[in-house]
Amino acid sequence: MSKFPDPTKDYGATPMTGPIDASKLPPSSGQEETTQTPLYQAPEPMHIESDSSREMPPDAKQSGRPPATLSGSPFRNLIPILIGIAALTILGVLGFVVVPKFFKKTVTTTTLNYWGLWEPTSVMQAVIADYEAANPNIKINYTMQAPKNYRSRFIAASTGANPPDIVRIHNTWLPMLKKDLAPAPDTILKVSDLSAYYPIVQKNFVSSGKIYALPLEIDGLSLIYNEDIFKEAGATPPSDWNTLRKLAFDLTKTNPETKIIERAGVALGTTANVEHWSDILGLLIMQNSGDPGKPTDTAVQDALTFYTIISAQDKSWDASQPNSVYAFATGTVAMIIAPSWQVSEIKAINPNLNFKVAPAPVLPSTNYAWATYWAEAVPSSSKNQAEAWKFIKYLSTSDVLQKMYAGASQVRALGEPYPLTSMSSTLAADPLAAPFVTQGPNYVSWYLSGRTYDDGINDELIKYYEDAVNAVNNGSTIGSVLSTLDAGVKQVLAKYPEAK
Repeated sequence: MSKFPDPTKDYGATPMTGPIDASKLPPSSGQEETTQTPLYQAPEPMHIESDSSREMPPDAKQSGRPPATLSGSPFRNLIPILIGIAALTILGVLGFVVVPKFFKKTVTTTTLNYWGLWEPTSVMQAVIADYEAANPNIKINYTMQAPKNYRSRFIAASTGANPPDIVRIHNTWLPMLKKDLAPAPDTILKVSDLSAYYPIVQKNFVSSGKIYALPLEIDGLSLIYNEDIFKEAGATPPSDWNTLRKLAFDLTKTNPETKIIERAGVALGTTANVEHWSDILGLLIMQNSGDPGKPTDTAVQDALTFYTIISAQDKSWDASQPNSVYAFATGTVAMIIAPSWQVSEIKAINPNLNFKVAPAPVLPSTNYAWATYWAEAVPSSSKNQAEAWKFIKYLSTSDVLQKMYAGASQVRALGEPYPLTSMSSTLAADPLAAPFVTQGPNYVSWYLSGRTYDDGINDELIKYYEDAVNAVNNGSTIGSVLSTLDAGVKQVLAKYPEAK
C-alpha cells in the first residue's frame, strides 16, 4: 500500500498539529458519501511554522477555516508573471537600443571644399555623386570660382574658417605655390604614375621627387583657320611659320583708298588685341632654341622681330582690329592661334562659322608645341589632405575623364582634352579636338602664359615683354628695348627662385 495520501481525497479540514485525542473524534454517521469525488484535487499547500509562537488565530481554530494567508487567489501568480515580462522588456530595450549606442562606432563625414575654375557644377555633379555613393563618409562641396584673382583668393581663404581642400592651378604656378601646396602621399600617387601622362606634366608638377598637382586636361596652342576663306584661296593650313607669314600676307584684304584692313590674314604682331600673344611669342622663342629668361640672346631677339614684323611690316594685322577671337568668329581674320577652350568661345559667338583646327606652325628642325593647361592641387592648409588626393586620383581615371568630357560637351563645343596619352585615340576622330592631343608629346612651357590672372610670375613677365613689343611697333629698335627688358625679366625671376 502506498505511503502517500490518497490523491482522491479532499482535505477541507484544518490539519491537526498535536497528538490525536480519540475522545474528541466525532461519531461516525455510518453513511457513505454520495457526492462524486474529483479524480484529483491537489491539496492546499501546507505552511509549516517552525516557531511555536506563530499559532493560528483563535477565530480560525474555532471556525475550522484555514488562515486567510493560505486562502487560494486566482491572481496570486499573475503579478510575478507581469513583473517577469516587464523585466524582459527592459532587458530587451537595453540590449537592442541602449547598449549598442555605447559600443557603436561613430562614423564622421569629411567635407572636401573643391574650388573649381572652368567647369560648371552641372558637369561635375555626376562624378561627384558617384564618388560620394562609393564613399559615404565623404562629402564634396564643389563651387565654380571666377578666374580673376583666383590664385590670391584661394591663398587668402586658406587662413579662413572654410579653406579649400582642392584647387586648380596653372601649369606655370608651382614656383609661386610650392610652399602653399601639399604634395601627394606616395601611398596615393608616385612619380612613376606620371608615365601615363604627357612628358610636360612631370616637368611642370614634380619637385624634389613629389607630385604637387595632377591634371584632368591637356591644352596648348593650335592654328584655327577659316575653312571658307581657305577654300576660296585654294590654301591649306601652314605647317611652318614662314609659310604662315606668306599665306597671311596673301589672304589680307586692304581697302585701296583708306588703307584699312578689311580682312586680316592672321592675328599676330600686336599685344592689346591678340589673345594669347605672349604664349605665341614664348613658343617662337623656344622653337628658335632661345630662353625667354635671357632676352639678350640672339634667339630671343629674332623671335621678337618675327612676331612684330607681321603687323609692322607686312600689315597682315594691326592695332585697329577688334579682339582676335571676336574678329575670327565674325570672319574678319583668316587665322588665329589659340588653345582649345577658345573653340567653344568661337562657336558661342558664331555657331555657323565654318572653321577647322590644325597643329601650331613650327620652325625648321624643331617640333615644339606650347602647353597651357590646368591641374588639381591640395593646399597645405587643408585638414583633409589624404582624402583630397584620393578624390583627385579618382577624377584622373579614364572612365571619369570621359564622363566629364561628355558632360562638358553638353554645355560647350569641346570638353577638356585628355591628359593621358592612352586616351588620345578617343579624340582622334574629332577634328576640333585632335590637334591639341596630337601635339601633346612635344609640349613645352614657360612663364609667358596669358589669361592665368595670377598677379604673379606670368603677369609680371608678360608686362615687360608687352612693353618691348609695343615699343618696337612704335618705331623703337630691338636693341634699344633689350636693356629694359632684360633687367625686368631678371628682377621678376629673382622673386621666384623655383622658376627654371
